[in-house]
Amino acid sequence: MNDAILGFLGLIRRAGAMALGAEDAYDAARLGKARLLAVAKDASANTLHGMQNARGEREILLVPLDENKGRLGEALGVKECAAFAVLDTGFALSLCEKLGENEAAEVFRARLEREKKRKDKKLRKKESPAPSKGAGKGGPKTAAVPRAGKRRTAPAKRGSKPTPRVTGKRGN
Repeated sequence: MNDAILGFLGLIRRAGAMALGAEDAYDAARLGKARLLAVAKDASANTLHGMQNARGEREILLVPLDENKGRLGEALGVKECAAFAVLDTGFALSLCEKLGENEAAEVFRARLEREKKRKDKKLRKKESPAPSKGAGKGGPKTAAVPRAGKRRTAPAKRGSKPTPRVTGKRGN
């Protein structure tokens, strides 16, 4: 693996699109947030087995890398890193292209198109005006306006002043 790819991995981490470490990668895969899982060449069999189990029934690609844990960790700003998960489809597509994983890149292109269509549909739905509440039969409804009525006085209580009250009748 060349330094450009390692630098790209650092960029993915700084962008916040990476779950770093085997446990975080496992959790991201189980929650459906991971798009790609990567494992260092000297990762333990237990770590590799855990990443394979984390994929479950999902479309998560597992990529074995040609770097050891120390060099991979150095590129990512930690001491060692045996495994990580890429959380963004665009970054996963770019990484697959850089690694020469052409079949995986095609899968990620299709997924990126689906995500883009879904996002555009959501934006169009949000931008379209919602129908008014009374736009059904009979046209839009208007809010009830209180009518002015005749002022009358309430019955007097012992030791109090009469208080005016409004009735619904019109006129004097």
